[in-house]
Amino acid sequence: MQRMRYEHVHQIKFTAVGARTIGDLIRNFEENLQLFKRWEEKGIQLDPHGVGSNYAIFFTYDEKVAQEENFERIRTESGNPLPRR
Repeated sequence: MQRMRYEHVHQIKFTAVGARTIGDLIRNFEENLQLFKRWEEKGIQLDPHGVGSNYAIFFTYDEKVAQEENFERIRTESGNPLPRR
């Protein structure tokens, strides 16, 4: 049986764009930190081949987690593309 892979391309927001104060920067870092901690607790993984200068690809094979976190169904484990929902 093939496992479905669900992915999310996360735009890294560790920038000063839109920040007006140091507090704005701190909130941005904290929001991302909490998101990544939640994903780690749920077993979501970072694709080591999917990291760029301003994005990172995260994935899971757990459909329930994928739905909770709004990940998209991308491909089967064998790499065959699937239609997006």
